Amino acid sequence: MKTPLFSFTSEYLRKMAFLAGIFVVLSCSSDDSANSENPVPPEVEPEAESIVIYTINDPHGKIHNFGRIKAIIDKEKETESQVFFVSGGDIFSGNPVVDYHPEKGSPIVDLMGKAGMDVTALGNHEFDYGQEVLQKRMLEAGFPFLCANIESSDSGFTLPQGKVILEKDGFEIAFISVVETSSADNKPLSHPKKLKGLEFTEGVDAMQAYRNDSEVMSADLVVALTHYGRGGDRMILEQHDFVDLVVGGHNHAVYNEQVKGRYMVQSGSDLELLTKLNLSVKNGEVTSYTYELIDLNKVTETDAAMEELIASYNNRPEFFEELGTSLQDHDRNETACFYTDALRAITGADVVFQNYGGIRAGLDYGSITPFDLYTIDPFQNGLDSFKMTVGQLEGFLNASYAPSLAYSGIVMEYRNGRVELVAADGSLLPDASEITVAMNDYLSNVYEEDFQQPTSTYEKTTAEYLIDYLKQYQSEINYGDCNRGI
Repeated sequence: MKTPLFSFTSEYLRKMAFLAGIFVVLSCSSDDSANSENPVPPEVEPEAESIVIYTINDPHGKIHNFGRIKAIIDKEKETESQVFFVSGGDIFSGNPVVDYHPEKGSPIVDLMGKAGMDVTALGNHEFDYGQEVLQKRMLEAGFPFLCANIESSDSGFTLPQGKVILEKDGFEIAFISVVETSSADNKPLSHPKKLKGLEFTEGVDAMQAYRNDSEVMSADLVVALTHYGRGGDRMILEQHDFVDLVVGGHNHAVYNEQVKGRYMVQSGSDLELLTKLNLSVKNGEVTSYTYELIDLNKVTETDAAMEELIASYNNRPEFFEELGTSLQDHDRNETACFYTDALRAITGADVVFQNYGGIRAGLDYGSITPFDLYTIDPFQNGLDSFKMTVGQLEGFLNASYAPSLAYSGIVMEYRNGRVELVAADGSLLPDASEITVAMNDYLSNVYEEDFQQPTSTYEKTTAEYLIDYLKQYQSEINYGDCNRGI
């Protein structure tokens, strides 16, 4: 139960002690026999509750450490009855074993449940497989997916709960969740086609509705379990004093920060780290707080049954067929050069663009496999091409909203403070010249005002075309020091 904090002056306390003494004297002069027959029981001061919360965020399909997590949590539960395990969201997109499973996403949902997951935030990448698949995974999970700031749905997607009250051994935690909405039209950062029919409100505003929620306010602890990012979590603590703790996700950051006397934490990404919080809670107030960051790769104990299950999910030999060879380690810029050259060879376009955020890993030295390419490009985006003029493309590239892009094809240079398309002889291409531009369909949907009608929509995903490129065009890849970006 939430209780208000009071501040007493020493003078006030002295006066109260004096009045209490008078009360005791008067009480002693009353009928002792009556008091002995009907004694007033003394008030019992409630003891502080010991709570343990384990947290992860942004695993992005990585499943390799769930055996270690289960061993840690099971051992904790041998001595503690009030142990909670929660996730800050983005459980999908980043591991081909999970993303390309016949039931997309099901391996990580299964393993989270078996590891003891109590509740997860709904992250922006939970929508990457589409609303229908997400709905199936939510229904199959043995734990709730929360999101309080989906305002409405006319797509058939059933709105998730915004909050859940979890009780263990008489102790209640109210979990409330919101997702970031930093994309166009106040939507999360996912493919626009995957979000059609859904409307969102700002997360910190959605939290306001729970200030007067009787279930929330009667809980022993209120935790904002968010996929909102560092800045959003800070706003929650600054604006909502009924929130005791924020467990976040989205930034892939590692921190334990105090804001207005309360804490916010985040635990990196890719299931490498596990945060452990030990809290003492008395009368609805956190009286002690201890933070521990666990490097899961250094944990030696594991759960044998979980390891066997993880091995069975990873048994996908088709993902490890050798397609080609990388002659060096490639960073994101160098990998983007390979990526855009490959798609230009596939499409024959004059220029190909790729957003750097869609390059999720580098291309490492050695054999190149489908697993590598699906890891670099996990989002299963389509591929579009467009006919447009040089002037139209330059209008987009010089707009205030234009993103940072990697490209292949026609040379581009900054001249006179703007991006210009340059011919082989160094002259500027005429604005009226028609060219073919290709890009993934995430970009073309985000910037649909500039890329309205594709002349070609390709049947495969961009990652599948990278596989085709290695098979058909070039099997040795070396893009040292390549950096083509605007």
